[in-house]
Amino acid sequence: MATTLTQLVNNFNTCATSAGFKTFKFGKLPHINFDHNIKYDLLNFEYPTSRMTDITSGVQEFSCVITAFRPTSKSNATGVEILDNVHVIMTALEARILKFLGCVGAGSNCQDLLDNQSIQMFREKGTHNDNLVSVSCTFTISVFFDCVNFDCNNFPPATTPETFNCVLGVCVDPGDGTGTYSSLADCQDNCESGSD
Repeated sequence: MATTLTQLVNNFNTCATSAGFKTFKFGKLPHINFDHNIKYDLLNFEYPTSRMTDITSGVQEFSCVITAFRPTSKSNATGVEILDNVHVIMTALEARILKFLGCVGAGSNCQDLLDNQSIQMFREKGTHNDNLVSVSCTFTISVFFDCVNFDCNNFPPATTPETFNCVLGVCVDPGDGTGTYSSLADCQDNCESGSD
C-alpha cells in the first residue's frame, strides 16, 4: 500500500484527534488565525519537505515539523483549564505529541517508518501572541509512494545504440539508432570523401 502526501495528512489528522488535539491545521504557522475560531489544544503540521531515498523501491522520506499550542490563560473561553505554569503546559503538550507520534508510528500503512532518532522537541512561550505556549517537534518518516509506474522490463531505460551514417565523407551518429553502419570502424572503412 502506497502513502501519498494526502494520505499522510489524513493520517496525521486522525492521529491528532486520537491524541486529544481539538484543532488540526495543515500549513504555515503565520497563516493560522490564532485569535478566532480555534479550539485548543491545536496541532499544526507545516508543509513538509521530502526526498526520494530509493526510487526503484519507491521510498520517500518526509521531513516534518508539527507545533502544538495551548493558551496560558485559563480565562480564555476556548482554552483548557490548567494552572498557568508554563512547564506544566509544556509537559501536557509534549504528552499529546508523544501520543500523536505513537499513532503515526503505528500508522495505517505498516510499511511507513517513523525514524525515532530524528525526533526533536522545541519549547517556547509567547509565540504568535503573548498568551500561547508552544512545543514544536521535528521528525522524519519514510513512506512507500505510488507516483511513478516503472516498466520493470525496461528499467533503467535502454540507451540508444551508436550507429553511423556517412555524410559528405564524415561518419555521423544520427543519435536515434537508424544509422547504416553498426560501428564507427565499419563506417570509416566504407565512407569516402564525398560519398553517400
